[in-house]
Amino acid sequence: MKDEFKSNISTIPAEKLFLTYMHLISKCESEEVFRLIEPVGEGIMKHNHIAKGIELVYSELEAYNPNYQAEKKEVDAIEIMYIVDGHGDFELLNRQFVSGDKGDVLIFNSKSAVKKCSLGRSGMNCLSLIIFTEEALAFLNDFFDTKDFIAADFFSQIRSGDSVVTYPADDLLEKLFMEMTRLPEKYSPYKLKLAVIHALLLMMERKDKRDTTDLYFSGTTGRKVQNVRRLINLNLEKEISIEELARKVSLNRTTLQKVFKEMYGLTINEYRTKSRLQLAKNLLVSTNLSITEIAGRCGYANASKFSEVFKRNEGLLPKNWRN
Repeated sequence: MKDEFKSNISTIPAEKLFLTYMHLISKCESEEVFRLIEPVGEGIMKHNHIAKGIELVYSELEAYNPNYQAEKKEVDAIEIMYIVDGHGDFELLNRQFVSGDKGDVLIFNSKSAVKKCSLGRSGMNCLSLIIFTEEALAFLNDFFDTKDFIAADFFSQIRSGDSVVTYPADDLLEKLFMEMTRLPEKYSPYKLKLAVIHALLLMMERKDKRDTTDLYFSGTTGRKVQNVRRLINLNLEKEISIEELARKVSLNRTTLQKVFKEMYGLTINEYRTKSRLQLAKNLLVSTNLSITEIAGRCGYANASKFSEVFKRNEGLLPKNWRN
């Protein structure tokens, strides 16, 4: 069975992942569109073959159950995920816990099987580059007419580990990932391939990877901090103190603050402000509520304080932003 997987590694995404767990909606020369089926979850996935050993998947997920992990362990491969929108929490089989928000890059190797995935309230949109080492290296060497690309230098720390590396994408990397989501045009297949290659090169030479001990937490701690995020989002109209949040999930304040910042890239108060302003913008667009009413729903004592915070973060007063 293992030899069968290795002899067909370039066909795993389409034949083993998509066709096994999803329903094909449409197919054209360069793209296949699938709908997830139970028990995998709810959502749409679009698959593009980039080159031998390199597959691109764009996913719009409402719910996701990662139950195809056994196939991944049979090959030398990595999955590079870029979160276009939304949020995802991932608990690995080795009990480590990793989280990603919009703009984050997460790199999984074939050993870091995901036990459980929990998506944000609005789901998660993401791009995944599925890279099969041997074939991808052969393609890169052929593309650049070189022999410089070797397995020992190709995401070697990630491929030899048993966990996930995560970091926020810089401006150039974010631009390249967003280029991969563009609508088709005359030369889009070629531009897509170049964007993928450029992104791979940037990530391969990344020198500022954080130590893995700073990136992961036990599943228990991770779930507690995840619950704090839920508590914040469910109570945006309230001013729940950090001490009270820590008490509700049985963590000490210092641990909660440290782990929350590592998982979400923001302090608790920064995250709460961000979530409140997102709710405010939704209400400004979709309702006729007054600025005072919206301020109350977003946890601000008065319209003046709300307007001050809104302008500092968005550059406009709420009434001007609405117009």
